[in-house]
Amino acid sequence: MPAAVPLIAVVASGVASAAVGGGVIGALVGAGAALVVSAVGGAIFPAKKPSVPTTPATTGFDASAPGAGRTQSFRQPITEHQIVFGRCKVSGPIVFLHSAPDDQGREDGYFYAVVVLAAHSVRAIGEVWLGDKLETDASFTGLVRVDRHLGAPDQAANANLVAETGGKWTAAHRGRGRAYIAVRLKLTAEAFPSGPPNIAAIVEGADTILDPRTGATGWSDNPALCLAWYLTAPFGWRASWTDIDIPALIAAANVCDELVGTRRGVYERRYTCNGRVSLGEGKIAITRKLISAMAGALVVSGGRFFIHAGAPALPAATLTSDDLRGDVTIQGSRPRRDLFNGVRAVYVEPAANWQPTDAPPLLASNYVAEDGGEAIYRDMEFPLTTSVSTVQRIMKAELERNRRQREVAFPANLSALRLRPWEAAMVALDRLAPFPARVTGWSLSPDGGVNLTLAEEDPAVWAWNPAVDERATGDSPAVVLPNPGRIAAPASIAVGTPTGTSFAALAVSWAAVASAHLANYEVEFMPASVAAWQGYGAGQGATAASIPTAEPTAFRVRAVARSGAVSGWREALVPAAVSAPTATGITGGIRLSGGFPADAVRLQIFEAASNSLAAAAKLPAEPTGLFYDRTGLSAGETRWYWLRAVSAEGNASALAGPVSATAL
Repeated sequence: MPAAVPLIAVVASGVASAAVGGGVIGALVGAGAALVVSAVGGAIFPAKKPSVPTTPATTGFDASAPGAGRTQSFRQPITEHQIVFGRCKVSGPIVFLHSAPDDQGREDGYFYAVVVLAAHSVRAIGEVWLGDKLETDASFTGLVRVDRHLGAPDQAANANLVAETGGKWTAAHRGRGRAYIAVRLKLTAEAFPSGPPNIAAIVEGADTILDPRTGATGWSDNPALCLAWYLTAPFGWRASWTDIDIPALIAAANVCDELVGTRRGVYERRYTCNGRVSLGEGKIAITRKLISAMAGALVVSGGRFFIHAGAPALPAATLTSDDLRGDVTIQGSRPRRDLFNGVRAVYVEPAANWQPTDAPPLLASNYVAEDGGEAIYRDMEFPLTTSVSTVQRIMKAELERNRRQREVAFPANLSALRLRPWEAAMVALDRLAPFPARVTGWSLSPDGGVNLTLAEEDPAVWAWNPAVDERATGDSPAVVLPNPGRIAAPASIAVGTPTGTSFAALAVSWAAVASAHLANYEVEFMPASVAAWQGYGAGQGATAASIPTAEPTAFRVRAVARSGAVSGWREALVPAAVSAPTATGITGGIRLSGGFPADAVRLQIFEAASNSLAAAAKLPAEPTGLFYDRTGLSAGETRWYWLRAVSAEGNASALAGPVSATAL
């Protein structure tokens, strides 16, 4: 369930009030209602229903579910736009698809897609992800083009799409006020084995947010400022800035920007807002998410919006028996159904690919003991929070606020007009120890007074010691499932090195790929005189083959999955030949010298008593460097030599030689 963050609407019964902001809140103000809504929802503020049925993009995918759709692109005939706050990884609806022949003449070789990321202008569109790889991945070299459009009101149509789509995308398709990316992919089985990938991007969101502290307009991840921006947005509450209490907004923004220590020994701002919301969620749901990011409240009082961020509050007044006009009622404890002694929460973790992630659960042993040893958890969601430290601070505050259980129904006289909802007050009544509380309900009474509801809350609710209160996140166990769209390459390849000066075939073998999705292997070879890869028969079920060849030949092999996906190639290339070989007579033998190839690991040496390769025999020794001394010869004996390099895979180069010398 969502975080319990209140929105309070307060009006004076019988007093004329303007309907500010329109919609639900305006209607309530005009009706003279006074209410407190926990979790910004319930029956009074029902969630907006979609105006038309929507179809999930893929099986099991619901774009409206909490945390879902953040990084998935999808196609739907009718869908809602989204708003991006702060910095996060997002995708969105695909509004254009097209294919065309590529530069090699392959039909449908080029794939085009346009993905709308936000319904407003953004500060920047950063890294673009294609599946689980960045657009800059080496495997995409020369295959990917991404054009970024930030959603300026006057932005022009994408020139590449206009030029390459044959009139499908025209100069009139400008996307003004919409941030989007236009992607062109050259589809190959190696780079995109499963076809076009999911497309997402790191986006720095709304960049027209006003900060009344400086008067500047730009990008911000301050949740108080983001909420004020949404209240005044044409797709939000459509309030004017005169409807927002600026001193309260400034105070809330300052609270959000306060620096707080973390377990890692660094400081971060108390609250930030990073994420996306769908306009289809409705105004109340979006407002609730923004409020939950700062553990605060939105108060509508006297026709104005008061924005508050969660923090200790100094008492604005002390309420005594002199302020009463009737009998006070104090509830000493909450009903059992409203109590909890532990909190579990979900937030968005950038290090986990911006996916919803469980925060370390909080369970207070002292409160468990008070509740008879039963662990009672409250589940919370923070879709706009990306810091596990921030989430844990809010979890602790929510738990501590719940355990302050006294609630006071305080029938006050008109002296209570000095108090505003969500302000703090000290309750100091006879025969009762004074305690701090927060005004959670406020309404004028027909008999000429003010009815207050106060909930106990002291500054200790917000106390935070990272060394004690912040829990280590740890690593969630990862479950790796087989992916039919991916298959690994063989771990190794080996070539049977010939032992003679000539050969009619070479044996090649490779390591088996352990995959349930393996279909077969593809083997290709390239003779030195051809310089082009050639396929060897059909798919190979075995892990070895004998390939006819009469010259040095390179080999390569890859795995093929049942889905048609292919792995990368595992190669056994022909090493370079020995360069500038020489033979020099030495006492009792001959010294062989020359350039040892960098891609070789050993040499084969063939020796003959005459300049006849057919008569040459391989020496037993296979030196790993040059020079090499052939010993055991008598003075005056002449020998001819041919040298051949051998690679780590066992493949052999062309013969270098002959060279000859006479032993001394």
